[in-house]
Amino acid sequence: MPELWLPGAERHPLGDTAPTDAQYESRVIWHITWDKNGTPSKPLERVPFDNLVRYFTGAGSSAAPHLLWDPFTGRTAQFYPANSRSKSVVDAAGGTRTNRTGRVCLQVETLFFPYCKVGGKAYRTVKDTPAKGLDKILAWARSWGVPDTWPMGIPTWSANRSERTWRSKGGHYTHAHVPENSHTDPGPMPKWPKPKPGAPPFERNDSTPPSRHDAYQA
Repeated sequence: MPELWLPGAERHPLGDTAPTDAQYESRVIWHITWDKNGTPSKPLERVPFDNLVRYFTGAGSSAAPHLLWDPFTGRTAQFYPANSRSKSVVDAAGGTRTNRTGRVCLQVETLFFPYCKVGGKAYRTVKDTPAKGLDKILAWARSWGVPDTWPMGIPTWSANRSERTWRSKGGHYTHAHVPENSHTDPGPMPKWPKPKPGAPPFERNDSTPPSRHDAYQA
């Protein structure tokens, strides 16, 4: 059986576990914490990793993901085992059970907001970061049967939601792809995973994020 906990991740189990809808294919949902609003003219220092750990184990536990990931250091913290749902997307009563769809429905909060500043340098998108530790997260997802595809297209700042696709295809999704949700994160991501034969080719996407948006309160 694949590992329930990402090897090397800090463990902060919340205990509030619940099963997923295993009749659907495995998937990952990607987010950014979006806890500040930087701009090109005024980038802001990124929020410390430990602040978000405290948030997700405290006041924000009702919206906690499986993983919190720092793309600059590779540090990760895990709050739910892989075979439990987590709680980072809206799940409307009577609709698609968005947090539960799939043998696994792994959710990753990337510690990032547009124009965050790290080491004196501003970063516009997650695509521009070193993406340290991403390979380990992807290997873990593959071990749970997550296909190396983006069923609704590569990440951009635009929302693209199809409940039919969500129900019928496993793979990697963004918050902007999930039915019943309104957020547009995480924006452009690193060039991964490589598409399988016959899948749409990946494109370079350097679109600038919106200059104004609602801060993401995970």
